[in-house]
Amino acid sequence: MNIKKKFLSMILIAALIVTSFTGFAGNTRVHAAESDGEITVYVSISDKGDVVVRQQSVEVTDVDDDGALTIADALYCAHEKYYKGGAAAGYAAEEGQYGLGLTKLWGDESFNFGYYVNDNMAWSLTDPIADRDYVTAWIYKQMIFNEDGSMTSDAYSFFNTRVYSAKKGATKKLSLSYYVYDENWNLVAQPAKNAVITIGNKPTEITTSKKGKFSLSFNKSGSYFVSAFNENDDPVLVPPTLVIFIQPDKGEVIEVKNKKYTVTKNGKVKTDKKGKVTFSKSANNGKSAPKTIEYAGVTYKVKVVD
Repeated sequence: MNIKKKFLSMILIAALIVTSFTGFAGNTRVHAAESDGEITVYVSISDKGDVVVRQQSVEVTDVDDDGALTIADALYCAHEKYYKGGAAAGYAAEEGQYGLGLTKLWGDESFNFGYYVNDNMAWSLTDPIADRDYVTAWIYKQMIFNEDGSMTSDAYSFFNTRVYSAKKGATKKLSLSYYVYDENWNLVAQPAKNAVITIGNKPTEITTSKKGKFSLSFNKSGSYFVSAFNENDDPVLVPPTLVIFIQPDKGEVIEVKNKKYTVTKNGKVKTDKKGKVTFSKSANNGKSAPKTIEYAGVTYKVKVVD
């Protein structure tokens, strides 16, 4: 047996145990962030390559009363909000020999799990999280222990950005990378070439270049969820996540929850900014308008015109 490959296999197995099977109680960051009410994080969950939670906002509280807001809290709250039957049906974590361990993710009890924060390896479910962090968890699609002692498993992949806004027709250049281990067993990023880009979980004809580069543009306002996969599964990718907001033009009619609005001020090309819209009660069968609406990443103030 190749000693180097065997050692790499041991490193990979140890990483899996630390990040998904058992947790690691010795992490020095565990008590770094104390609970301070509620924070909002963005959670992505994939089930064997299928993205089931698409970088969705989750309001996180200290559900386990340990005095800190952690990955465990975020995953519990994400299941409570998005999993049918809530956290009681889809999520579980238990204290074990090495600390708090993930035992059920999205209803799966295979123990073949992983999780990162802000595209960096996490050491434990008790790692602290902060407001606006990105939490990614997944059920492995591939986990093979080879005869030579090595192991083949999904590679964590990520875009060079998590969210962006743009005007219609604007072209955005992006890149996709994934992690591998170098000769010193450190995680290093390398370009993900020939990966298929998906929009709304549907494959497109767009593929990444040898350097992992690709471009996107949209001619219709709204929000778009972008991910990617390898057709030949070489390697199998943990699906990356990206949300794109395309802002409506002045004068454009948009529809939100079956109500129509006319944009009276161009939405600024930046998330969480406010624009203005008008609302016609006569055009909406006398329905009343809310004070604000959310559309394509922008909070709009609403003015009733009749």
